[in-house]
Parts: sequence; structure tokens; C-alpha cells
Amino acid sequence: MKNILTTAGLAAVAVAGFQTKCAAQAVTVDDSKWWQVSASLRGFYDDNYTVAPERYARESFGFEVRPGFDLANQGEQHLIKLSTIYSARWFEDRDEDPWDHGVIADLTGEYRVTENQVVRLTDNFSYSSEPTVLDRGSVVTLLRANGTNVRNLGDLKYVGQLTPLVGLDVGYQNTFYDFEQDGPGSYSALLDRVEHLIRGETRWTLAPTLAGVIGYWYESVDFNSGETLGVTSKITSDARNSTSHYIVAGGDYTLSPHCFISVRGGAQNVSYDNIPGEPSEWNGFGDVSSTFEYAEASYFRLGAKYGRNRTDVVGMYNPVSYQQLTLDQETATFYGVVNHKLTESLTARLSGQLQYGTFNGGGYNDQAEALYLVGISLAYEVNKNLSLETGYNYDRVDSDDGDRSYTRNRVFLGVRGQF
Repeated sequence: MKNILTTAGLAAVAVAGFQTKCAAQAVTVDDSKWWQVSASLRGFYDDNYTVAPERYARESFGFEVRPGFDLANQGEQHLIKLSTIYSARWFEDRDEDPWDHGVIADLTGEYRVTENQVVRLTDNFSYSSEPTVLDRGSVVTLLRANGTNVRNLGDLKYVGQLTPLVGLDVGYQNTFYDFEQDGPGSYSALLDRVEHLIRGETRWTLAPTLAGVIGYWYESVDFNSGETLGVTSKITSDARNSTSHYIVAGGDYTLSPHCFISVRGGAQNVSYDNIPGEPSEWNGFGDVSSTFEYAEASYFRLGAKYGRNRTDVVGMYNPVSYQQLTLDQETATFYGVVNHKLTESLTARLSGQLQYGTFNGGGYNDQAEALYLVGISLAYEVNKNLSLETGYNYDRVDSDDGDRSYTRNRVFLGVRGQF
């Protein structure tokens, strides 16, 4: 028998005594089996694996091996689950170093202190050269970076209903980036960093299924490579260090045990203290998400975000003054996922992401860039241990800087086993 312990993030404890059990957001643990292993073998074709403008694009056939495992344990007050996938891709077009390697690992833990108080820990680790894998679940901040790179996002939070009216969410999030390419003007110089986010939110029960939120967040971003931003530039990476204060309001609405909506928004004040004379700035931000499970193993998830994010653009190749420096990017992101069980054995999945951003400061000030990601896949379950899978992905970047624009098409066909 499977027990479901909800880890629905911001909407996990909407009000005392009412907790959503949407399968699209929940962590499932099979009491009869605490481990599971899986492996996939896929053949693929990629018409632009270098993620470059059309005149520089390289295409390749290849194959990918994807072993993985899940470990889980659940007790009366706790749950812990670890999921990992290792990817090795071989490209026939590359004579030297034809292999790309990657790792994804996700850890989820929960400890229920009392009936209305929970401590949650999540950690998402990515090791990849693919930006959509490295920045999974967030704004994609760069084009393909040579080498294999690391992103780790850890989040620890306390969620409690203190009285029938008032609840409290307190948390700390740490995001770490480390790029293999180093030296002046490298991706390490542009993007190696540690981001700290401290959150405090009060939750007010307005109705049995509705909670309002008022809170404050503090963010510190530290670029830590120590490299200069260009070969002849004297400006080092920490010039783009920043601190931000957020005033937050929003709410969580649980329509049913199968559907919820979460909204956050407010004002951000950002300061770049290492840049002489740079004033602090106010801007708005927002984050809306909704998940709805409309049938067994079928659901959709929709969302939108707006705010500032880091970028690999620095304004010009070798900025020599702070006035030439691009500080960050303001980006609107829209995303969606539909997972639909067509038959007892056949499942379809469609995903998409659109982000449109403008750069702040330097030679790229007010220039725009749009990213489009579309993916569709089919999985046919031959039996409980074996399935066939196929899929197609389309990526496109349209940038005011033509050297950053590209399109990419990928298809794959493979087989997956799990035990």
C-alpha cells in the first residue's frame, strides 16, 4: 500500500487541519519496497548540440544511458526520499571527448513535530552542461556553457499553525553555482556565485480553504570566482554582488484535495554596494502557480514569475568602467506541464516555458531576449518493469544580440526498465 505525505511547498499547510494531497505535487513512498532502480537506453538526434547560431551549429546522432535509483523511508513522524539519475551521452560528431556526463539528485525530507508543525528539507543537485538541466525549475540564465557545471539548491523551512487564525513559515534557501570554465571573462567569472535567501511569512486563515500571507524576505548574492569580467578588464566578478529586501503579500487557495493555487508578489529593493554611486532600486516581483489533478495519474501545472535574475551578459566583452557593466536582467517567465494518461498503458506529457527579459545597465541596457522551450513525450508501459519512450524537444532563443540567437531540435527513442 502506498502512503502519500504531501510536500506541496508554499501551499503545503494552507490552513490547520486541511492539507492538499495533489499527486502532481506529492512525494509517494511504497511501504513494501524502500528502494527502486531504473535504467534507460535512448538513441537521439540533435541538430544543434553546440547551442550556437545557425552558421555555427553542429548536428549529431548519438545514444544516451540513464541509470538511476530511488531510496525512501517513512515513519509515523518522518519521511525521507532520495532520487538520482546519471546520464552519459555519446555524440558521433565529436572525434575528441565524445561523451557528456550529467547527474541529477533530489533529496526530500520531512519531520512532523506536532500535528500542525512541520520541518521540511529539500535539496536539488544538478551537474550538467545543459542550461535547462542546470537551471531546472527556474529562469534559465545562460546559453550552453562548455564543460560540466554544478548547481545545488537547498531549502530548509519550518511551517506551523500557531493558533486557529495565525500560522508561520520561516525558511532559509541556499543556491550554489560552480562552472568548470575558468579565467578572465569565463563562465566562472560571470556566474560562479552563492545566493542566500531568508524568508519569514505570517499566514492568516481567512476561510477553511483560504490563507492570506504577509512577509519579508532578505537575499544576498555573492559572486565568488575572483576572476575579472574580461581579459583586459579590471572589474572583478564581485562587482555584481547584491543585497535585496522583499515586501511580500499573497495567498494560498485550496479549491479541492486535487487542486490549489499559490500567489506571491510585492516589491523588491536591490542594492549593488560594490559599485560606487550606484543607487538602490525598487521593482515589482510576482510568482503564481497552480496544480490540478483532473484524473488518475493525469494533471496539469501552470505558473508565471516576474523579477530580477542573474545573467551571463556583462555589457561588453571587456567592461573597463562600472558604467559599462550590465548588472542583471528583469524577466517574465510562463511555464506549464500537462501529464495525461491516454490509456491504461500509454501516457503523454507536454511541457513548455517562455521567458522574456530585458537587461539592466551597460551596453546591453534595455535590450531584450526571449527563450522558448517546448517538449512532448510518450511512454508506453509494456509491463510493470518495462516501458518504451519517445520524445521531441524544441528550443529557441531570439535576442537583440544576434550572436546569442539560435534554434535547436532534438528527438529520442528508447526503452526504460525499473525494478
